[in-house]
Amino acid sequence: MINSNELNVYSNKVYDYFKKNNSKLLENISLQPSEFGKNHIFIELITKNENSASNLVLSSEDNELTIGFDCYHCHFDKFPEQDFEEEMKIALEYFYKILSEELFVVSAGGGASTLLTKEEISIIESGQILENFNYDCITYYVTSWSGNHDRIFNKPN
Repeated sequence: MINSNELNVYSNKVYDYFKKNNSKLLENISLQPSEFGKNHIFIELITKNENSASNLVLSSEDNELTIGFDCYHCHFDKFPEQDFEEEMKIALEYFYKILSEELFVVSAGGGASTLLTKEEISIIESGQILENFNYDCITYYVTSWSGNHDRIFNKPN
């Protein structure tokens, strides 16, 4: 159990949400010093994929929730007008879909990366246009949680 007095205000909010809605995730929790006083939540799951640039992480630093894997990261609950509960649900959906290999990191060079499903990757590989995917490059790199689905493919002509 974490002592809530050790956490900054935002991290306490995230911690309370996890306790109520996703307590299993707390088995991997650690605390890291925060720039916003006290500590923030940091969860890191170690991947066996040697091709991955990083493990799967979840952090409540900077008064936002960040999910990251390989060269991809995304911020949730960054703006006050966003619904906290909805942002937490979406963030955890991404987190668990990376773990279950329903979502894969696709890097399009130059630091640009996104999460895509197998079906969406197949569309790009076939040379078709994928709506809302505007990375136009020659080579794409796919990274999966296990490494079993990693591959590199070139954009079809």
